[in-house]
Amino acid sequence: MNKYIKYGLLVAVIALLGYKSIYVEKLSTRKNNTAVAFDAVGFSKKLWAEQMPAKADSAVALSVLIDAVTKSEADGFSKYSNSLAVGNYRYALVKTEGVATDVKEDEVLVDVAVGDSVLHISVATEFIYGNAVRDASGLLQVKDYPNTADLNNISEALNKIIRTEVLPPFKTTVKKGSVVNIVAAVEINAAHINWQGLELLPIRISIKS
Repeated sequence: MNKYIKYGLLVAVIALLGYKSIYVEKLSTRKNNTAVAFDAVGFSKKLWAEQMPAKADSAVALSVLIDAVTKSEADGFSKYSNSLAVGNYRYALVKTEGVATDVKEDEVLVDVAVGDSVLHISVATEFIYGNAVRDASGLLQVKDYPNTADLNNISEALNKIIRTEVLPPFKTTVKKGSVVNIVAAVEINAAHINWQGLELLPIRISIKS
């Protein structure tokens, strides 16, 4: 056989084998197949069911937090509050009891006795947003979530649980004069502390009487 024909056949065989062994796939497809999206909703539901109850049980009394911070801001905030970011805002899980003085469309105003004074606070019943619930729980660390979108999605999912599961039964029964038991997340600006007018985001709330 002519050597040129032999070489031609050899090249053809090599080319055919090479073609059969190569698989071309879009990089975006490969990324989609290998990367598993973080399920913030499922994660948050599990967190809420399995870990949040214990956190609610161990919430600091609002009066204790106020007393501790009044005596020493640094020690009080260090002991009873959390924050995932550097800054003036601190987040705490607090518990308290008070009397509803007004029931509005998006909040319930509550008077809380603290020592010899009365705090006029607000319990949010409609606009549950932001990171207060997530950060006050102390259950998450920034280092464990390099993707900040995941952290934000966790906040949104936790807030939705409060809006859709925690608050509806309370909103249909609370009225002016109701004695209310509250466990809630609270945001405090350490640079401008003002206990009056605190807004509480409830994670557990009930009417005592």
